[in-house]
Amino acid sequence: MVEFLTNPKFISFVIATAIAGAYLWFVFSIIYHFIRFGIGGKPKVLALVFLVGSFVLILISTIAYSQVDWEELLGGILDNINP
Repeated sequence: MVEFLTNPKFISFVIATAIAGAYLWFVFSIIYHFIRFGIGGKPKVLALVFLVGSFVLILISTIAYSQVDWEELLGGILDNINP
């Protein structure tokens, strides 16, 4: 269990999940206020567009984050810093 919790992939997953959760909470609060305090239909349509766009952007960023080879990237950076 300790090996699983100290695995770098698990730690990066927890960090990515926390960032995604904070981002989705931020999006929810904006959409809630647009819908709750908006007068007429335009704020509600704007909130819907913002919600869909936010889900698309978080999906794209999650897929991009999962495809990065962090060991190779960090190794290349460290090789350039300490030649």
